[in-house]
Amino acid sequence: MKTTLIFFSILIGMWPPVVIRHDVDDAAYRSFGKQFEERICYLNLREDTPDGHGTVIDSSWVLTAAHCATEIQDKLEKGKSHTLLISGQHFQVEQVFLHPQWLENEAFDIALIKLKKPVVKGEIIPVYRGENELDQEVIVVGKGDFGTGKTGIQGNDGYLRAATNRVEQATDYWLKWTFDDPKENSGRITRLEGISGPGDSGGPAFMEADGILYLVGISSAQSTRNSGGVEGIYGVLEYYTRVSRYVDWVDEIIN
Repeated sequence: MKTTLIFFSILIGMWPPVVIRHDVDDAAYRSFGKQFEERICYLNLREDTPDGHGTVIDSSWVLTAAHCATEIQDKLEKGKSHTLLISGQHFQVEQVFLHPQWLENEAFDIALIKLKKPVVKGEIIPVYRGENELDQEVIVVGKGDFGTGKTGIQGNDGYLRAATNRVEQATDYWLKWTFDDPKENSGRITRLEGISGPGDSGGPAFMEADGILYLVGISSAQSTRNSGGVEGIYGVLEYYTRVSRYVDWVDEIIN
């Protein structure tokens, strides 16, 4: 049976950007999220909302998912302008670079966005260039509806939340992990277990190595094969674009 991937750009605004454990106080996720406020770029794919995320990897460059960036590219091609929100400041987009193979293969879900002026405030996150993602703990960050893996969606309170998970598979294209139920997977689940969702599309998965925080993944898609076809509950399998596989392309575009 083929696994069906749900790409978040189709569902933005309909489901939760970050879903958390039902048995951990939400305040812990909100507190964890505060330290990443200046490390998140909001793509503003919907007017006056932060829908769609990215990460500043160079003073004038944001890395995100191709399925998000294509919406911005379409806008630019129509002669319209578009701005991103970074550390509370607006930055106008100059150009979008979609990975050249993305239109032929959805696995190449990665894009670069060039800003017209460099970021003055906010932290730049380096891309991960190693191969040691498997079994590592990652951090996913997003802003949107609040919910848990057990109760589902409870509403949007506007808080930025950060959650953790553990990489189960590191393939040529993807980093994958499951939203584990603490009652069934107590030995594997992380203390702040969670997953991203539609509002997080294009957003980061961070990993710390040697005391440095790296961008290792880009929020791309989910499979609900093991969650009864329901998004956002325990059993969902996440697909993040594996950034380390694209460092040569990133370097070529930026340089």
